[in-house]
Amino acid sequence: MDGHVSELESATADGRAGDGVALEPVAEDPGPATGPEPEVPGATEDLIPREQRVTWGELFFDVVWVFAVTQLSDSLAHAHGPGGAAKALLLLVPLWWCWVGATVLGNTAGDAVDSTRGRMVLFALAGCGLVMSVGIPRAYESGDHGGAVLFALAYLALRAGLWAALRTRPEFAGTPWNPFTAALATAAPLFLLGAVLEGPARVTVWAAAAAADILAWVLLSSKLCRIRFETAHLPERFGLFLIIALGETVMAIGTQASSHPFTAPELASLAVGFVLILLLWWTYFHFGAPAARHSLETDPRQSRIVREIFTYCHALYVTSIIFVAVGLKKLMAHPLDAPEGTPALLLAPGIALFLLTFCYSRWQMFGGVGTIRFCGGVAAVVLACLAPLLPGIVVAALGAAILSTVNVSEAYVVGSGRTIPLLNLPSFRGR
Repeated sequence: MDGHVSELESATADGRAGDGVALEPVAEDPGPATGPEPEVPGATEDLIPREQRVTWGELFFDVVWVFAVTQLSDSLAHAHGPGGAAKALLLLVPLWWCWVGATVLGNTAGDAVDSTRGRMVLFALAGCGLVMSVGIPRAYESGDHGGAVLFALAYLALRAGLWAALRTRPEFAGTPWNPFTAALATAAPLFLLGAVLEGPARVTVWAAAAAADILAWVLLSSKLCRIRFETAHLPERFGLFLIIALGETVMAIGTQASSHPFTAPELASLAVGFVLILLLWWTYFHFGAPAARHSLETDPRQSRIVREIFTYCHALYVTSIIFVAVGLKKLMAHPLDAPEGTPALLLAPGIALFLLTFCYSRWQMFGGVGTIRFCGGVAAVVLACLAPLLPGIVVAALGAAILSTVNVSEAYVVGSGRTIPLLNLPSFRGR
């Protein structure tokens, strides 16, 4: 119970940052002193709704996406110019939306996801994700369709498996045309078509396929309005994916540090990088995660929160953390040099995107943007502009300073019982 109260307090504190509303503690009426009542075995447990937890099968499913994030990060680290970076990020779209589909399946299936049949479905989807991940490094190679065709066929199989599993759920009865059906009917054929094309034609068609994946949720999320999402399972699943992305940042600095001489600049970069990673974790999990769960529990239209906060915002969180991972990887190789090339310059933009995405999520949840995170995001944008002129370790240290200032400021304001200053914008609640 104490954990639940703590979570609610954090969510409420974050909610104050959005709509300026604070909850006052209400003293409970102890009632007449009639002595202890007889205990009824199991009565207390029956009155408390049991929260759905992430299963071991879902955790194994996520292991495949650990590999996928590593493959994407490595492709992005070796990208040539902004165009190469965009092509690498394009592959994140189908992987992310397939993972979201599997998460929605697990959320709506409840205990059934941990049955033998439910586990087999998850493992089959995980196998498709593994094949997609294997195809990432060669997805754009000219004259060799192997990687592209492999990626597209595995995507089609995963989409078909999701469609077959979701259509049997009562929650999807009467809604044959939904975001998952649309992705199978539009995005999957486009990925297949692009796989047999060459060069810019493949990129163009795959960009259209990615757009179809994204727009399916924009245009058809209303079809999910009558689904009641379980409010403990969904935030936990998306939080775990952020842990996967943060794990990639640890891998980035750890592998680079272990492959270079242990000089003072390298060790200092390792320390600065680790602190920066901790601050990313704190920025999300201290106030961000409880606020997202609070919004899912209280918003009358859960499907809007699932779309805007969990699907879209978390895609941007993951993207920004991958940016940071790539930037830290390049930093560890040359800590005293100014960043050169697109991958090396992704560190500061990643921090900016991370903080500004929180601004968008607060706007969607509470109708206002917390000015502390907004100012932090603007400061990170300025840092991104100055990054080509500064040594990599200085960029990382300044990025960590921005994140630290944001978190310390928010903790001080909330801890003192005051409300965080707001930039009020039109609210989208209930739309």
